Amino acid sequence: MTKFVDKRVEVRCDGKNAPLAFRWNGRWAPVNRILEIWKDTGAWWDGEAEKTFYRLETSAGGLYELYLDNADQTWFLYRIYD
Repeated sequence: MTKFVDKRVEVRCDGKNAPLAFRWNGRWAPVNRILEIWKDTGAWWDGEAEKTFYRLETSAGGLYELYLDNADQTWFLYRIYD
């Protein structure tokens, strides 16, 4: 089961702009490993920017999806897996 969130989050990144940790509910969640990376063009016909998605596992064992809005370099928590 998944929970859709789609809320802006603060993210710490490495030199290649991959997430190392993100801040959610007042706490930092360190990334243990990135499971998958993909790009999505979304509704390009409506001017929506390309997004880079990351499915990742935190050091506490949680599974999350984050995305980077490539137009303005803003990070969002997109989905939480139960």
